[in-house]
Amino acid sequence: MKWNKSIIFFLLILFVVGLLTSPFWLWQLKHSKELNVLIMDKTVSDSSYREHAGLIWVLNNQKYVKTNHAPYSKQRDYVGFNPLKEKHKQLTHLPKDLSSYDVIYMTDQYGIDKKDASRINSKHMEGGLALEDVERVESALLQNTNKTLIAEFNTFADPTSDQAREKITNLLQLSWSGWIGRYFSDMESEEIPIWVKERYERIYDDKWSFKGSGLILINSDDHLIVLSDQELNSGAVQFSTTDKGKGLFNQPIISNYGYWFDIVAAKDKTDILATYTLPVNKKGKAVLSEYGLPRQFPAVIQYKNKQYTSYYFAGDYADEAEVPAIYKTVGLDMWKSSITYRHSFYWNSYVPIMKGILKNGLHAEDHASTNAEITTVNHLKINTKTDDTYIQVLKDNKWTNLLVKGVNMGIAKPGSFPGETAITKDEYFRWFKDIGALHANAIRVYTLHPPAFYQALYEYNQLAEEPLYLFHGAWINEETLLDKQDAYAKEVDNDFDRELKNMIDIIHGNASIAAAPGHASGEYTYDISKYVLGIMIGIEWDPEVVKNTNEKHKRIASYDGTYFETKDASPFESWLAQKMDETVKYEVDKYDWQHTMSFTNWVTTDLLKHRYEPNPKEDMAIVNPNHIKTTENFHAGFLASYHVYPYYPDFLNYEPAYKSYINKQGKQSNYGAYLQELREAHDMPVLIAEFGVPAARGKTHENVNGMTQGFLSEQEQGNFDKEMFQMIVDENYAGGLLFAWQDEWFKRTWNTMDYDNPDRRPYWSNLQTNEQHFGLLSFDPGKYESPIYIDGKKKDWEKLGISPLYEDRMTQKGIKSIYVTSDEQQVNLRIDYQQPIDLQTDTTYLLLNTIEKQGQQTISLKNETIKSTFGADFLVKIANEHNSQILVDSYYDSFHYHYGSILHMIREEAYAKKKDNGVFHPIRLTLNKELELPDTKIPFQSYITGQLLFGNGNPASKEFNSLTDISVSKDKKTIEVRIPWALLNIKDPSRKEIMADLWQKGLEESVQAKGIQIAAVMEREKEIISSFPKLNRYNEILAADTKWYTWEEWEMPAYHERLRASYYLLKDAFSEINLGD
Repeated sequence: MKWNKSIIFFLLILFVVGLLTSPFWLWQLKHSKELNVLIMDKTVSDSSYREHAGLIWVLNNQKYVKTNHAPYSKQRDYVGFNPLKEKHKQLTHLPKDLSSYDVIYMTDQYGIDKKDASRINSKHMEGGLALEDVERVESALLQNTNKTLIAEFNTFADPTSDQAREKITNLLQLSWSGWIGRYFSDMESEEIPIWVKERYERIYDDKWSFKGSGLILINSDDHLIVLSDQELNSGAVQFSTTDKGKGLFNQPIISNYGYWFDIVAAKDKTDILATYTLPVNKKGKAVLSEYGLPRQFPAVIQYKNKQYTSYYFAGDYADEAEVPAIYKTVGLDMWKSSITYRHSFYWNSYVPIMKGILKNGLHAEDHASTNAEITTVNHLKINTKTDDTYIQVLKDNKWTNLLVKGVNMGIAKPGSFPGETAITKDEYFRWFKDIGALHANAIRVYTLHPPAFYQALYEYNQLAEEPLYLFHGAWINEETLLDKQDAYAKEVDNDFDRELKNMIDIIHGNASIAAAPGHASGEYTYDISKYVLGIMIGIEWDPEVVKNTNEKHKRIASYDGTYFETKDASPFESWLAQKMDETVKYEVDKYDWQHTMSFTNWVTTDLLKHRYEPNPKEDMAIVNPNHIKTTENFHAGFLASYHVYPYYPDFLNYEPAYKSYINKQGKQSNYGAYLQELREAHDMPVLIAEFGVPAARGKTHENVNGMTQGFLSEQEQGNFDKEMFQMIVDENYAGGLLFAWQDEWFKRTWNTMDYDNPDRRPYWSNLQTNEQHFGLLSFDPGKYESPIYIDGKKKDWEKLGISPLYEDRMTQKGIKSIYVTSDEQQVNLRIDYQQPIDLQTDTTYLLLNTIEKQGQQTISLKNETIKSTFGADFLVKIANEHNSQILVDSYYDSFHYHYGSILHMIREEAYAKKKDNGVFHPIRLTLNKELELPDTKIPFQSYITGQLLFGNGNPASKEFNSLTDISVSKDKKTIEVRIPWALLNIKDPSRKEIMADLWQKGLEESVQAKGIQIAAVMEREKEIISSFPKLNRYNEILAADTKWYTWEEWEMPAYHERLRASYYLLKDAFSEINLGD
């Protein structure tokens, strides 16, 4: 019995010991897992290695080992700054070859002070993510499979360069707002960085005196916001997982986060795994709203494609000062988590996040092939063909109809002309991702792009679930063609042949193009031939060139080639058949390939007769695709391609038969009527290769159904684009390519092209020129965000630190202060009032002078007349929504001078030739010259473009209207106004170039402005209640008392990309509209 008791006691002791030691021996029983992790950490200020020590603990605790089966060491297993080494060896660099690494983990890339590693935010900082490093990481991710990238806060903020930031945010599929922040429970604690206090005192000219809790937000422009406990609820910043995050991490995670974070946005909201919620009350929300900042935003973002998976942690998650030395144990993290509850973000959130990612979230190779498929016919490769209606592609080795949903992509961006081919690979790559997310399946380019385009397209298609196809164009030298008026001219023909051959070599990754002005050049090594959906040669053919070519070559018989032939064709049509035949022959002979062929056409040279077209040139020539046939040797298919817009040519508005047409959606549509007529006239598939409307302030053409060329908001643009695409599909077209993907600042429009400097167009955004604003992608002023949003709020002005041009704090009524600033797009004015204004009774007038020695010096207001010792060239009237506009001195009215004095299309007013004649004119743009129809005449048409529209110009607002010129604050004590540069007769704001004296120098001449001289007068009922400067007793403004606004000239514009509201509307359309619906 004694013996039995001893055994039981012994076993009990063993059990207790085993239980107590189980965390250790259970860890020993676990299998180790080989995982090669590259850690990048440039912010190692001491031997704690705190920025990556927390990661090392997780790896070792979860028994991940290096390729030599050794555990990870925080001292050795990272690249970056090492404070224990000799000074010249302190910074270690990335290995040249990253192919062996499974995970690349970027912790803090901020850097250290070269003179004192314990200091931060000093002028001696060395750090930031190097461009060379991110390029190496990018190459590893795109050229190798099964890699995972993880990055944390301070990966792309200052001091990382713009180029490196662009690359890494591309890879992570997010955008940075430029803001960082941190919550402090005690604003008097020593944790508040000295540089934060110094910056606050410098910006606000006030001592740091905050107590209690607070939230500090800082942006990349050096502005700082402090939300005190008066704007905050109790509690810290809350971290919480989304449903998707719960699934990956195997649990919901809710925790307080108390360290630095940055405010980012995911390109795709479904990629968000966790969010932050700021602890703001109603007052705090109002402050955030003023700055356009969200209360809730992503904390963890996962991006996944075929090639790699990435994670971004918008905080210093691996940063843990007190990491236990012991890691060979099971359950320590859960014990730590339970005893710290929400107080340790590391144990409560970071460790389970990393465990979830390491177990379930590392990139796994997708063996399912989604690459574009090819097949062989008579030893020739093809990837597409056509039936009677559609292009077909191979899917699972079966020919399948493809409804083309795509966009046209130009070759320029702000600050460059097309011939400079300045778009970078990172920009192309980012755009392709956005286009893929649009549910588009095709893009079209008009000409040869630089090598970066083809590399980016190739790399994108290695990542994409579905390939993005390409229609490749070949541009003809338009200037030579117009000069020779003959497509067969040797100069035209030889140059076009060279372009066509270069195009074929380029798409097969086999071209070396020498540098030439105005052309893309370089080494083309990426074979994208299987992604080419079709080759579309040529341009919108000038009807006179077509007509003259046909007349010059009447004796040319029909063309009979190897792959193309013609029947009943004109000489011009035979020339097109020959060019396509020669292109196919070159590709077959050199590469054993054939691609679907087409040529560009447009309404002007379509095969229909338009009796109600008032301009004879718009209906003088025909290019008929039906006259061109393929031979039995061509297997890839042929289709017609047209550019079709709803507002041009003019017959689209006046054709009587179109007015009774009801489209498949039950709406009357002239555009739909034309589409139906055009489609029925063809015996082959027809692609609408261009369609769309611009989101621009200026207007050029009108449309009877409202689809005008200009003066459309982004929402209107999107809805009309959606409507047009639906009609294209309903009328059995092969699909449509929207014009355009991106805005093009270099473009001109016929009714504004005489009023700007053509050599400087790419350097500023002309809101009056609608051709510049067709894009789904807008280029807005400002590096990260627009400097000023016209939304009635003051905070963006405060953020910029703009001082008032005029200010009178003593006045009891009327105008309190006036602020002015400008950007690459417009002049922005802010007027603060002492009391809420009533725009039914209150009218504010701004007198603007830009050109010296002219302008109006006697100005009639609503009820009063004032005088000025300087000439006002423009009068801005701010009244109610129907009566607010900008007026121009009739002597300086370019519209009246141009169409009255020069072209004699409107009545010329005798008084307009005289300076200071007492008359202001509305600012107008021309819409149409006089039109003659078979049964009537349409008089000259113009519209008032100086009318100012009320609304909210902030894209973040639910009430956003991109046409907004005036916005009034909620308390009605502030008004913001935008004035597009062109409305002030400014030809090039980047050089302060303005129109000269029109009547002495003409439209062509210009002068440099000093700036804008500004005065203001406010009328209430029948009296003037305030003015800047003060009126003297003669009701006169003295020039000596006025203020001038001037601005810095610029060479390269500052801008940022923004997907327009129309992008999301078209995204819905491309997703919803499919074949068989």
